[in-house]
Amino acid sequence: MRGFAVILVAVVALAAAASPVGASSAKTLVTVRLKEFKVIPAPVSAKRGVVVFSVRNTGKVAHELVVLKTKVAPGKLRVKRGRAILVGRVGGVGPMKPRASRMLMLTLTAGKHVLLCNLPGHYQAGQRVGFAIS
Repeated sequence: MRGFAVILVAVVALAAAASPVGASSAKTLVTVRLKEFKVIPAPVSAKRGVVVFSVRNTGKVAHELVVLKTKVAPGKLRVKRGRAILVGRVGGVGPMKPRASRMLMLTLTAGKHVLLCNLPGHYQAGQRVGFAIS
């Protein structure tokens, strides 16, 4: 766990160093837990700009995190062959084995987003949540 914290600090420091002069230096850290069959972010919203997702699979099977920007409600995405059709994908990590952790840094614009696991059947089982960027 200590190594994970060191990596997190390094990622945030690199992001700060890479920001252009005059750009917003605000960054938001969002902790995301993935488990059967939920996506649990904390906090549930962020300000536009750099968002660092600290993702951990706390479940007993593999999961992934996909971030979409969409006006479609989290449970209303179109599905094909057991997976959501990823229109508006802005990033993601995975698949991740149980107990695995990953970091994902994205620059997000204001609007509605959906965080989901798109492994076959997971989205349909309810592994999705809305996420707002203001």
